[in-house]
Amino acid sequence: MYVTEQNAFPPSIVGVATAVPVFIGYSARADINGRSVTLKPVRIESLADFESVFGRGYTPPYQITATDGPVFDVEVAIDGTPTQFVVSPADQSRFHLYNSLRLFFDNGGGTCFVVSVGTYLDAGAEPVRVELKKLQEGLQASAEQVGPTMVVIPDAVLLPSDGHLADSSVIPFSNDFQTLVQGMLRQCSELRDRVAILDVYGTGSLDQANPQFASELSSLVERFHSDVGDTGLNYGMSYFPFLRTTVVSPDEVDFLCISDPAELESVLRAQASDLYSGNEQKLTIVEGLIDQMVGVDRSDSHAVTSLNAGLANALPAWKQITQSIAADMGVLPPSGALAGLYALNDQSRGVWNAPANYRLVSVIDPTVAINDSEQGDLNAPPNGKAIDVIRAFPGRGTVVWGARTLDSLSNDWRYIQIRRTVIYIEQSIRNALDPFVFEPNDGNTWARVVSLVSNFLQGLWTQGGLMGATASEAFRVECGLGSTMTPQDIQEGYMTVRVTLRVVHPAEFIVLMFQQQMEG
Repeated sequence: MYVTEQNAFPPSIVGVATAVPVFIGYSARADINGRSVTLKPVRIESLADFESVFGRGYTPPYQITATDGPVFDVEVAIDGTPTQFVVSPADQSRFHLYNSLRLFFDNGGGTCFVVSVGTYLDAGAEPVRVELKKLQEGLQASAEQVGPTMVVIPDAVLLPSDGHLADSSVIPFSNDFQTLVQGMLRQCSELRDRVAILDVYGTGSLDQANPQFASELSSLVERFHSDVGDTGLNYGMSYFPFLRTTVVSPDEVDFLCISDPAELESVLRAQASDLYSGNEQKLTIVEGLIDQMVGVDRSDSHAVTSLNAGLANALPAWKQITQSIAADMGVLPPSGALAGLYALNDQSRGVWNAPANYRLVSVIDPTVAINDSEQGDLNAPPNGKAIDVIRAFPGRGTVVWGARTLDSLSNDWRYIQIRRTVIYIEQSIRNALDPFVFEPNDGNTWARVVSLVSNFLQGLWTQGGLMGATASEAFRVECGLGSTMTPQDIQEGYMTVRVTLRVVHPAEFIVLMFQQQMEG
């Protein structure tokens, strides 16, 4: 007796994931059960996963400096005289990966990959500087990982500056940044399965109160256009400006980050004397806390946390200092938030919808307020290298207000969702056709392939991912002798499948027309 089992259902195409970023940057550590994973992509599902493998973020050293300027962070009465102080970074050490991951998850992100290129501190426990070579190594390591659809390197904007632009004394430029972003775009265009989300180098140097702001902004944008080059532009998108966020809480900041403990001690003792001069018992307790701060065992995290909370409750100056430091650490490039927003967009509306007009979460406002005229210059420049703007609108919060690739002169690849939708379709069909390798190159195989791809595209059209009143208007799939192949192609082993699509374009410009009609 012979038993033959027949498949009840034809094979189908399962769409690939569309919003899986790979984050590249520096971390506190990089090990799994004692095994190093430096320069190895690690799949992460949550912030807790990240911390278990890579540790937490880096708090740079800060200094407290007296000032007589109009802008200050904390005011303390010293010998009855109000004295103002500013809190500022003590050196250039800073790393964005950890806090960008926080933004990513807060804004809808889920699964991602992380490639650590090194740790914050060197062998001598001194902070390292962000290096082009290490980020390039991380980029190369990410290329070998199957699954990522986005490349995000928040630490790219921290690459060392090579000076200031010729027509500006404020805006820095970096040849290393130029090399890195061109490498990102080149890799994406070669792999064809991912896009690069770019930040704009030097954005943190812009000051909107500067009378030369307009010219400084123009210089910054012109340099960025030069940085991205001319290769792989439709596989990249950029966002501007940086964001003021709430991902860093003042409770995370402790007195160990102050580079000059004596300066902090002086400020706190002055305020203690001013606030509690009439209460000797209270003054003694608060001064005891300050004494403990000076001699605390820095390795005892419990003692540091407890003492830090006591100082914040007793001395408003220390609370103001921690708020200022947390706010400064919370200024981040937008790429991490946008990666999360892409994931949210794909889950809720589909990859074929524009990842725009969303309110960003854990964001206070952009560091620069852009108006309609300035956005026009950024979003539709003569060279087509569009920069998507993030804007704050009354009653709506901080909103992503742009959805163009760096190739906005192209009618085919102008919009982010078109590039990402085509990647999704290409990769899904490509994976599904792998089993057909070495199948007979004949009519039966061609018919199966056309049916397989058509069913997949039919489902996509039904969901609204393709445009057309009917499926035949939305797509066409061809495979066969005389249509996509010649007899010579068949002899050489080629099976060519031609897919024609009508992708959905956004209503980017809405024109209202009003006309008055005279009474007849």
